[in-house]
Amino acid sequence: MIDRATKYAEKVAIGDVVACKEHKQSCIRHLNDLEKQGTKEFPYKWSPEKSQHIIDFAETLTIAEGESPKPVKLYECQCFDLGAPMGWVNSEGYRRFRRSYESMARQNGKSFKNGIRGTYIAGFSGYNYGKMFTAATKKRQSRISWEEMAKFIRIDKDLSEMFKVQDYKSLITALNTNTTIEALSKEGGLDDGFRSIFNSIDEIHQHKDNSIYKALYTGTRTLKETLNSMITTRGKDLNSFCFEMDKYCLNILS
Repeated sequence: MIDRATKYAEKVAIGDVVACKEHKQSCIRHLNDLEKQGTKEFPYKWSPEKSQHIIDFAETLTIAEGESPKPVKLYECQCFDLGAPMGWVNSEGYRRFRRSYESMARQNGKSFKNGIRGTYIAGFSGYNYGKMFTAATKKRQSRISWEEMAKFIRIDKDLSEMFKVQDYKSLITALNTNTTIEALSKEGGLDDGFRSIFNSIDEIHQHKDNSIYKALYTGTRTLKETLNSMITTRGKDLNSFCFEMDKYCLNILS
């Protein structure tokens, strides 16, 4: 079984791939978890099939933007970023991770990866009548990951038959699962009460508080699996929700 996520983690751990301290910690944690998986103290298991499935799906997609369409070819670090959260499951077979946080410089594919995650979960997770959201402080920002999904769908003949894109509503519907993907924003009236199987929460360093995150995350408590994906560039305000989340994640890695 091909396991590109684990192979990449091994390369980072031994220094074959140059990486920062935090990214190396994340890869080493993955490898350490493999050693203790399935034990009483650690009731999680690694499914390389589930990990590889989203990677394989991603490389069937087409990048529409540019002078001409071109097929998606993932970097190995993107295989790890996409595969690791999908491959770890609990004793009941549901995904282990319910939250992810990624802080990375601009133009490094954060929204691109959430576009892949969203399209995959909406159409191929097996969950019917689900709700999914892309969210930010402003509607324009909230549509960035949503538009990545729309581009993947529109350029692909098979996907365009499986999904309905309503740009004027900022709404995508997966016709096979009746799952919807909607772009929301704080300025557009983002409120409590959502029960979503996937949330893409963009540029949280711009969020004045945790209200958007809280509105979306607390609504997922009753779901057996969900993914709240927070993506952001580096902020500078130390008195902020983003800094708190950043510090929380660094402490986990340490």
